[in-house]
Amino acid sequence: MTNPRQPYFNGLALEWDYLPAPPDAAVRIRNFVERSNAPGALRVLDVGCGTGVLLPYLLSYCGEANCVVEFDLAEAMLRVNSAKFPGGRIGRVCSDAQTLPFTDECFDLVLCFGVLPHLDEKAVALRQIFRVMRPGGVFCVGHLMSSRELNDFHRSLSGPVAADSLPPADLLAESLRDLGAVDICAEENHDWYFVRAVKAAK
Repeated sequence: MTNPRQPYFNGLALEWDYLPAPPDAAVRIRNFVERSNAPGALRVLDVGCGTGVLLPYLLSYCGEANCVVEFDLAEAMLRVNSAKFPGGRIGRVCSDAQTLPFTDECFDLVLCFGVLPHLDEKAVALRQIFRVMRPGGVFCVGHLMSSRELNDFHRSLSGPVAADSLPPADLLAESLRDLGAVDICAEENHDWYFVRAVKAAK
């Protein structure tokens, strides 16, 4: 069965980059990527990449990476992404985060920026993400508002995202700890949500 969010986000792809955003969004997005960076990361996965909001900063801060995979449920988002950022070391995959089509332990850094609320089975998706991360790899989640603000915003919308929700950062941190994460950082305030975790070494 088709995920109802797929046609929803496909329909938004061409206008996505023009939707209202905080005036300092670019600065805070750059800060998210800079703080997420895993030194020496060679393979990076951007889950829910959309039109590529993280890509300019990923290519700058992850300069050693030989592959950045832009991953999204909506093929129209990936088409816009590809037109904006053609490049040899950028791969693009259209699929669902609940069934990541990658081998075990193949990524050094996995990012989820602005996407976690839209994953139906968050526990399943998080297990998949930790499966494809190498031991010692870094996982980061980010938003430009708190979980309460974001959840209120989604409830104000119509369509398939109206019930989508983000857990408070401390609760997400607990879920990641249960998956074996270590060195967890969880921050949340009215205009910032940031969780960073490291997959425990074997």
